[in-house]
Amino acid sequence: MPSLNAFADIVRDWESLLDAAERSPEIQPGIEVERQAVAQGLAEVRSLKARQDELTALRQQVTQQLKAAIARGKELAIQLRAVAKAKLGPRNERLVHFNMVPLRKRQRKPVEKPVIEPEEKPAV
Repeated sequence: MPSLNAFADIVRDWESLLDAAERSPEIQPGIEVERQAVAQGLAEVRSLKARQDELTALRQQVTQQLKAAIARGKELAIQLRAVAKAKLGPRNERLVHFNMVPLRKRQRKPVEKPVIEPEEKPAV
């Protein structure tokens, strides 16, 4: 028998097995316990698959809610930083605590003038 891994293949296999057991009255009394066990297993697998599908939908819904909450939180963080900057001033070093870079004086680097070399004249 080939290996069955897909859910639909497994369910189809178990259903055909149960159908074959029902169509064989000569061995039904001897396999009734096992047939019921397979039927219960099939019902459990179907129930769990339905629950898995439900949880997938819920996961997608929660993911959408999480993305919306993150977007709102980012907007609120921007507002808090803006208020902190307005209260402390744009040059205050305490802005670093809010993960912002304060305005600082820039040190000017000395500008080096490029050395212009005289053009060489070609020898004629």
